[in-house]
Amino acid sequence: MASAVAPTPVLMDIDELATRLAIAKGTIYNWVYLKRIPYIKAGRCLRFDYDAVFTALRQVTLEEVGKG
Repeated sequence: MASAVAPTPVLMDIDELATRLAIAKGTIYNWVYLKRIPYIKAGRCLRFDYDAVFTALRQVTLEEVGKG
């Protein structure tokens, strides 16, 4: 039997994420500080899985809409 292997997420650095989301790097650093988005820290480097970040941001947005 072949075992199902989950695809490895493609990780991007803060510059790539900022470009993809069209926001400032400072905003991403703030979200990391607030633990608003998931990240991986390897030494001094931050890496992000775009799909996980997008899901987290969408969840926060939906929660804010529900409060209104």
